[in-house]
Amino acid sequence: MDAEQLRVRAEKAAERAITNLYDRQREDGSWVDRLSSSAIATALGALSLHRADPVGYRDRVDGAVRWLRAHQREDGGWAMADAEWPSSPGMTAFGLAALHEIDPDASHGAITRARTFIDDNDGMNVIPGLTGEAPKTWPAALPTIWALTGLRDFDQQPDMPVEAVLVPRRWRNKVSIALPAILGLGVMQSRTLPRGPLRRVLGRLAEPRALDWLREVSGTNGGIEECPMIAGFVYLALRRAGVGKDLELASLHYLLQTQREDGSWAIDRDLEISVTAYSIMALGEFQDVANEPLLQGTREWLLRNQWNKPFAQYGIPPGGWGWANPSGWPESEDTAVVLGVLADLGVPRTHPAVQLGIQWLLRMQNRDGSWSEWVRDTHIMNDRPCAGVTAHVVLALRRWGLPDSPGSALARALEYLRAHQDGDGSIASVWFRDNTHGTSRLLEAFVETARGSAPAAESARAWLLANQAEDGGWPRHHELPPRGSTAEETAWALFALLKAGADPRGPGVLRAVEWLVDHQDDLGTWRPSNVGLYFDDLCYTDDLIAHTFALRGLGRWLRTLNREGGAR
Repeated sequence: MDAEQLRVRAEKAAERAITNLYDRQREDGSWVDRLSSSAIATALGALSLHRADPVGYRDRVDGAVRWLRAHQREDGGWAMADAEWPSSPGMTAFGLAALHEIDPDASHGAITRARTFIDDNDGMNVIPGLTGEAPKTWPAALPTIWALTGLRDFDQQPDMPVEAVLVPRRWRNKVSIALPAILGLGVMQSRTLPRGPLRRVLGRLAEPRALDWLREVSGTNGGIEECPMIAGFVYLALRRAGVGKDLELASLHYLLQTQREDGSWAIDRDLEISVTAYSIMALGEFQDVANEPLLQGTREWLLRNQWNKPFAQYGIPPGGWGWANPSGWPESEDTAVVLGVLADLGVPRTHPAVQLGIQWLLRMQNRDGSWSEWVRDTHIMNDRPCAGVTAHVVLALRRWGLPDSPGSALARALEYLRAHQDGDGSIASVWFRDNTHGTSRLLEAFVETARGSAPAAESARAWLLANQAEDGGWPRHHELPPRGSTAEETAWALFALLKAGADPRGPGVLRAVEWLVDHQDDLGTWRPSNVGLYFDDLCYTDDLIAHTFALRGLGRWLRTLNREGGAR
């Protein structure tokens, strides 16, 4: 298909996508997305409601159990999300625990198949803690849930040290977003497991501080991190411990609020701030968003959602944005995203929110020049330095005119990206899955700082071109072999290549655009694939991430084609 024929199709696809997007806009100007339902969140939510009131919440619990049974795979396992994704021994163990406690008789067949899946996939060895080794990441909570539900001896739990709350903040915060679960489960263990004299004393000292800490990070809706999974851990732990009744009830309230009509829960309630900003990024390829009447409320909504006070529990200064409110936490990725779109929406550099946001990002830079999400200079779990986040911060700060001279924050960030780039030109991104995202963002950052011909940019461009699939899209490269192209990877790669000067009529670009057009559905949107990461390897899909980045890629192609002299 030649460029002119494809242009007609792409314009129609973009028009349908823009209509779809505006149809979903809320009255306050923002957008809200749908994350995939989660086996782990649904299992924990079901267990929590069952323990809270098995009679009063029977319909809700039954709905969750039905969802779990309906979403068990043919191989007997459960996956991380309700989209296409391989079954996981860890997810399966959570689903098994819920069915074992709540509905063992009617779910006998599902439980048997789950046990077989775990056995066949060496689950007793690959699931941390089930064989006694020391867990290092969030699955440490899994054997604790097995102990709570009678699937293993109660005393055989990985240690969740509530005493962590007594150590200096700069040390305990290294575990980042896992700390709420550690402290909640740690309070339970301190109350219910045998402890030596010293630990009993430390536990008594730590418990009130841990409970106060949990209260401080809780949102007004009862959630922590807008995460039903965390709410489930906290509820189950404090109920067993018999303390922190207010936190227990708040977590239960949050779970009741966030259960879906089909009985399931998602990992996070939503990413409303993130996807609102992504929507502006996409629309900005087609419209003067600063003067669009439908987006005036969006600008004010984003400004209202800035954190104007410190997030003291983690030593995070005022000025950042989170992914959602009221219980999301300020973090680097969405602060960068929002700052960038505020410029597009016409907010001046002199605006206090912009000045505070820029200073926030500068204060959050790691010593090595990178950015993490919440905690500076940590390398634990997902809060380690991220190439995608780092590049996005570079794009935002450059958008506001910050210098990239030697020794500057931007120069140090670019050097970090160059130094951590793999020999093949790619770079992994902690958030948003894999190398296509990180490599695309690196290329954008180097182009934005007038370094598009630098070796790092050239090798990133070459990697993207070399890894385009035969169907014209880009697949998830962390899967071996890759299982198929996705809207997200294709959009990220296409946009970066066009920004880096790719010929809009070149065969590779045309194939990518054709892939996006061909894969738009009748509703004007695209099928989401697993993108987000949450606690190491727990993924989710997000419909508006797929939609907005695909639309943005089409928009950049149409703009570039017109600018190159292809306008009719």
